[in-house]
Amino acid sequence: MFFVLLFLALLIYLIIEIIHYCKVKANVISRNEVKKAAEEKARNLKIDDPIISCDYCGAKVDTRIHKVCPQCGGAFDRDIEWTSKFNVKSEFIDEQTREIISQREEKAQEEAKKTLKRIRNTIFALVGINIFIFGVALIFLLLNPLTSARGNETIDKEFPGYVRSDYDIEGDGVICDSNGFKITLTGIYTNPKRIGDDGYYGSIVMEFQVENNTGKDVSASLYCAGNSGMSRENLILFYDNFRKNKTVKIYEQMYLGSSEKVSELVFNELRATTTKNYEKIYELKDPVKIKTTSNFTYPLELEEGSVLIFSNDMVDIYRTYNLRENDCGYVLTIINKSDKDLTVSSDNLLIDGAEEDSSKLRKDLIPTGYWFKSNDLSPINSDYSDLSQNDTRLSLNFSCKEDPALGFSTGYLDLNQQSDIE
Repeated sequence: MFFVLLFLALLIYLIIEIIHYCKVKANVISRNEVKKAAEEKARNLKIDDPIISCDYCGAKVDTRIHKVCPQCGGAFDRDIEWTSKFNVKSEFIDEQTREIISQREEKAQEEAKKTLKRIRNTIFALVGINIFIFGVALIFLLLNPLTSARGNETIDKEFPGYVRSDYDIEGDGVICDSNGFKITLTGIYTNPKRIGDDGYYGSIVMEFQVENNTGKDVSASLYCAGNSGMSRENLILFYDNFRKNKTVKIYEQMYLGSSEKVSELVFNELRATTTKNYEKIYELKDPVKIKTTSNFTYPLELEEGSVLIFSNDMVDIYRTYNLRENDCGYVLTIINKSDKDLTVSSDNLLIDGAEEDSSKLRKDLIPTGYWFKSNDLSPINSDYSDLSQNDTRLSLNFSCKEDPALGFSTGYLDLNQQSDIE
């Protein structure tokens, strides 16, 4: 702060000096003023001797005392000797003018040199301050290249009103522990009274302990796909930087689910790399499921108008059609009836026999025993106002990492089917 104030003060001083220098160089005294000064100087020179001779009687007349000749009373206002003391020739005035101009230009040049020196010194000072600040910043960056890292947080400051839940995490809560980098779910906080305009939201806050003992600054991202029997498309919890050789506690709000109860959380993606060279520190290969002592499970939510469009031993698939003022789309609800975790992907929508670029499912995780709800699936950059009036179809592909043989495709499903399949 001190250097900022000093810099501003020097900058203001520099501006003032530049203005002063411009005024000095402009020599703001006009030529009329100089000429008037020269005439005054010439006049003073001429009237140094006030004694003249009377033209009528020859007597000496002291013009400082007498207005006429004291001997004969003759007037001397037209006396050549008298008038010559005031009728200064233009050549003399010009000479005096040049002399004054020369004197003033010399003085202005001297003042301009002093001002330029002050301006130069001020510029050097400003440049010096900038170099100093830049040098300090460069040294800081070299010693601490990570400038936006998560630090230790407190629940009271980050999420006032939240209290530790009345259920506990089972086990150690470790999500990853590899190559000196460790993330642990250490607590869950709730705020049952938090209500928004659209109903209950932001029900839980998770407390993570992040230990970075890699000796390098690390960037990490963590995703959650499931909460107590319900799964959605990947929800990112954080994507942040963590300083080397530091252990911090951080808090993140969970928007997946509307209850303050949690029986299980499913973390399906975690990537950690060094911030400098993007060297991989850790990547989650299999979902991590962390259970609590709560036995809460989200009941299946089927919206009004849901239609069963596919069923086999592995999954049931329902679709809901949403028609809004400016757009339309389909929401899929998929129930995983198997004892294996599944992932689901989708192709583009097939509308009236033509493939349309559309939003897709991209290997979204559906844990065993969970139900999954998609976001809107609709064409991108298309003018369809009501897809229910078109022949709209979609193909889904399911895979199982644990047992690849269980993978299957639904083929193209009729999304405008009006009743449940038998």
